[in-house]
Amino acid sequence: MSSQGTVRRKSFRSWRLQSALLLIGSLLISFVASRQGDPSAQVERTASIPATVCPNLGGDARTVALLPSAATKIKDAKSRKINFAKAKSNPYLLARGSIVVSGSDVSSTVIRSRAGKFTSATTCLIGSGDQWFVGGSGALGSTARILVINSGLSTSTIEIRSFGKSGKSGEKVIALPAVSQREVRIDSLAPGEEVVALEVITRSGRVSAFLFDQRGRGLNSLGGDFVSSSEASERLVITSIPVRHRGSAIATHQLHLIATGSRSAVVDVELVSDGSRFTPVGLSDRTIESQRVTSLRLPKELGKRPATLIITSTEPVAASVFTSTGREFAWSTPSIALKRLGWNVGGLEPTITMVGKSVRVTALVKLRSGKVLTKNLNGAEVVQWKVPPNSRLIRFSSLDPIHFGATWSSSDGFTSVPLNPGTELERATTPTFDLGALFG
Repeated sequence: MSSQGTVRRKSFRSWRLQSALLLIGSLLISFVASRQGDPSAQVERTASIPATVCPNLGGDARTVALLPSAATKIKDAKSRKINFAKAKSNPYLLARGSIVVSGSDVSSTVIRSRAGKFTSATTCLIGSGDQWFVGGSGALGSTARILVINSGLSTSTIEIRSFGKSGKSGEKVIALPAVSQREVRIDSLAPGEEVVALEVITRSGRVSAFLFDQRGRGLNSLGGDFVSSSEASERLVITSIPVRHRGSAIATHQLHLIATGSRSAVVDVELVSDGSRFTPVGLSDRTIESQRVTSLRLPKELGKRPATLIITSTEPVAASVFTSTGREFAWSTPSIALKRLGWNVGGLEPTITMVGKSVRVTALVKLRSGKVLTKNLNGAEVVQWKVPPNSRLIRFSSLDPIHFGATWSSSDGFTSVPLNPGTELERATTPTFDLGALFG
């Protein structure tokens, strides 16, 4: 009997311990639930900046990446290794293929140029779930292509939808193996289309997509440029539209739009040029049909300084501006509004355009010598600033959201690039609890 009593006492103590643990667990769960809505609760916030991908399409063009610094860590986009190594040089020559750049609050930029033929630029990006490209061509003489890069360690699936002036022209689903890239010719998606719009949808994984438009006639080059991606919106700001090259005015400017949803859109287009803001004739209350590319001519003379378009719409639209001399061209695309921006210009001397309700921007410019300059850039709506010679890293800060864009001209050609971040912070929020407060 005494042996059975001992067993019962042990079982009772075990049951009491389990009950106590269950009670404490219940109290903890209740406390967590109550404190989640309590603004006074202690919260540990962590943030990380994901890596971005810088594209290299190969061929006879020279491609370099303007990295945050020579100490920035990179790796081959086709490598399964998870370790990064310092670049050791900046600008960094992309001699072998695309690269993955470790996360930074300073954007990286790819410059692709061919001597005396063209120059082009695009921001290195992390994958996005839904990207719109308005630009490129499937017509004769165009070798436009979209480059899709899967830098992850598992297979990704994307869908590419193409649209022309008559509506949807093609659709392609691609399964991308791990750490691989693939080029898709635009004329295979939209054969014969003068101007196309592409929607790239990532169904699984994380894929970075880039569109490069290159044209020629016989053996003669007619230029090349990246078409930067954007998101459809009811308000778009396209800055830094080139207006002059080699001292002469550029006469051809076309606005291309697509209403991305199931309903047509009514748009108003305002042009900001040389300090004036107005609506060009024929660009007010224009109806843009759903999922069809509409092309509108802009005035031949856009002024002496880079121009800006402000587009307002009743429905989400995507847009771009095509600027051409006949021997070279550039695509200008929308930028997003930012309060902070970091960019390594790598010695370039672009003209930066800043657009906002009120422009009050501070620029910290690190020169090649290591000296840092401070420049206050203020204006009512649009401010333009020529980057000083021998500049390297520039950090912009503003009290209000500002749209940034850059354009420059060289002996190779001219280009325009929206200064959008290649990535955003990935944030995690973790509640922390004071057990003394729980049991006190």
